[in-house]
Amino acid sequence: MTDATEDLVNLCAELAEKFAARARKNDSEASFPVENYADMREAGLMGMMVPKNHGGMGADFYQYTRAAGTLAQGDASTAVTFNMHNIITATLAEVDESVLVGRLGKLMADFRSWVFAEAISGKVFATSLTEPGAGFHPMSMLTTYKRVDGGFLLNGKKSFVSLSENADYYVAAAVADEASASGERKLSWLVIANDDPGVRFERIWDTLGMRATVSNNMILEDVFIPKERLFMRTEGGVLQKLAKDPHLVVGGFTACYLGIIEAIFKFVVQYLSGKKTLGTDVPLIENQLIQYKVGKMSVDLEAARELVYSAARKVVADRGSKTTNAAVHRAKYYVGEIGPHVASQAIRLCGGSAISKHLPMERYYRDIRCCGLMPAKSDECLWYVGKEALGFDINKASETYW
Repeated sequence: MTDATEDLVNLCAELAEKFAARARKNDSEASFPVENYADMREAGLMGMMVPKNHGGMGADFYQYTRAAGTLAQGDASTAVTFNMHNIITATLAEVDESVLVGRLGKLMADFRSWVFAEAISGKVFATSLTEPGAGFHPMSMLTTYKRVDGGFLLNGKKSFVSLSENADYYVAAAVADEASASGERKLSWLVIANDDPGVRFERIWDTLGMRATVSNNMILEDVFIPKERLFMRTEGGVLQKLAKDPHLVVGGFTACYLGIIEAIFKFVVQYLSGKKTLGTDVPLIENQLIQYKVGKMSVDLEAARELVYSAARKVVADRGSKTTNAAVHRAKYYVGEIGPHVASQAIRLCGGSAISKHLPMERYYRDIRCCGLMPAKSDECLWYVGKEALGFDINKASETYW
């Protein structure tokens, strides 16, 4: 690791220790980790992906991957919701500044600077893409916007809105209510403020895992969005961005769930190290079967790390290439599949007492089960990687699962 990466990881490790002490309460209550976000604001993490020339940390995607995984070891729900924020700031950080010229370029630059300034000040952005029935498939969305004087009117219903009622802004995907001249409906992002009239939430979040993400439904009824809050001041382009650079949506989640696997392995080692073989004073870890099982878990973890870190390095070196994008999806698939297996093996190895609520293992088990549901789902990852291997152009929007 570079010094900058190591410093960032160490900072996140300190925060993760604090998160871990609060995780059980937030999980049991399905309450938002307000204190965790206060700590992250104080540490300046809301600007982690903001370029240095805008006052941020200027982290690249590999550094972010390491940071998100470290935070997730303390509380995965916090890391996953933080990922929603970074999808937005990193998307803007990746904009080629050579396009920020002319009248439209200045409008785009102004929007970008506004988001960066808000993030640096501690404001939180949430990403709102999924909908009831449509899931995370933007072209199946029913939420619409239409042009009115001074901006847009937004109507619809979004589901799984993480940070609901706790973010300052929600970046929602919506389709134009009228088709373009080519007959296509534009898919755009619009920035909703938490206190905009017409925004309300359905408090329905009561789930198996990721309980502290507080991902409720968001109802939008004639919500007026000023033209200044049209994402990058341009309509359309969302699907193309997702197709070309899926790492922000897919890879960020992968990093968080890798962090859970790392936490599981650390728990197993610590838990078993304090045990004795039944009826003796012989440490349990001297048992060859225990050593074998822990060794297998170590191999699984290291394989997951290599896939995730390799994909992140590819993003830094060759962002948007088909090879890189396939690597991002291979990593997501593997973590989503091996994670629940590692969690099951950990419980079998540690025994029934490991699933007690006063220990974190049962929460790890529930949280890691959710990985395969997050974009891209495991089956979608395989479909995507298979297409790339067979020579399809996976960077075309028409060839994606979106």
